[in-house]
Amino acid sequence: MGIIKHIKKFVLSTRIFAFLLLIAFFISPSCRFSNKTRVSEEANQVPDTLVSIEDSDTLPEINTTQMITPISEDPDDLMEFMRASENWEAYKTGILPLMIEKSPEYTKKLLNNIYSGFIAVDKSRMKVILFDKFGNLQKSYGMACAKNYGTKHEKGDSRTPEGFFSVEGIYDSTDWLFTDDNGVTSKKKGQFGPRFIRLLIPGTSQIGIHGTCAPWSIGARASHGCIRITNENILELVDLVEIGMPVIVIPGRKDIEQNIIEGYDIPWIPTSATAKEPKIKQDKTVVPEILPDTVPLKDTLPEQVVDTTIELEKDTANNVIN
Repeated sequence: MGIIKHIKKFVLSTRIFAFLLLIAFFISPSCRFSNKTRVSEEANQVPDTLVSIEDSDTLPEINTTQMITPISEDPDDLMEFMRASENWEAYKTGILPLMIEKSPEYTKKLLNNIYSGFIAVDKSRMKVILFDKFGNLQKSYGMACAKNYGTKHEKGDSRTPEGFFSVEGIYDSTDWLFTDDNGVTSKKKGQFGPRFIRLLIPGTSQIGIHGTCAPWSIGARASHGCIRITNENILELVDLVEIGMPVIVIPGRKDIEQNIIEGYDIPWIPTSATAKEPKIKQDKTVVPEILPDTVPLKDTLPEQVVDTTIELEKDTANNVIN
């Protein structure tokens, strides 16, 4: 009897164990499935807040050569930046190292230039000059600019603005007519040449680099504010410039003297290795020189412009100076 009782207890415990195993068999897969589902949902969940890069365990690799830009206008820092650059061989043959002492502000802007180059309008040399982004000469054209000296202050003062600007747009000006300061519109086409590069200048939309129907005026202070080059040269230049490209208008000696009288300080910068800074005479009123046999053209763009815009830029300005 004792043996039979022990057998019955063993069978009962075995059944209970088997029953528990059976329950575990059905419950375990559901747990595993539920866990997989939860992990999958967490993997696809978008965090509600951004994590700064400093908080991450693994930082992405950064090409510091491409990202570093000068943050100081200190001349020594700017020169060191160029010397440490992988483009030093290009920089050292250009004008940027020569510019540092004259205008650290301009130099820093050009070191941060994202375009293929920049334009200098040099009133001392009467040249429109295209440089690559490292300051190496690409093209140089004779020009005419405003007949009055000093930087521009108001409409009708017949001055070319001086400073650091940019290209706003490129336009087909073949059929443009101009309107003079008295509101009289000429019927003669072609006075702005075939193309007009409008400059983005605070306070005025009237200034640009363009062609001319008076090629004999090139080299003279002859316009009402715009910069003229020959039609052949403007057609070449528009294929080389970009919207947004920097344009620096540099004062000549008499412009600087007039600016001093009026209390303005516009930087002069060299546009060649041989350029010499103008010697300034203080407290002298500057009288514009009009060259003989020069016929100053009225310098205002048409009130109504035919829609012949290049680069999908719309011309919306009236009365733009020539």
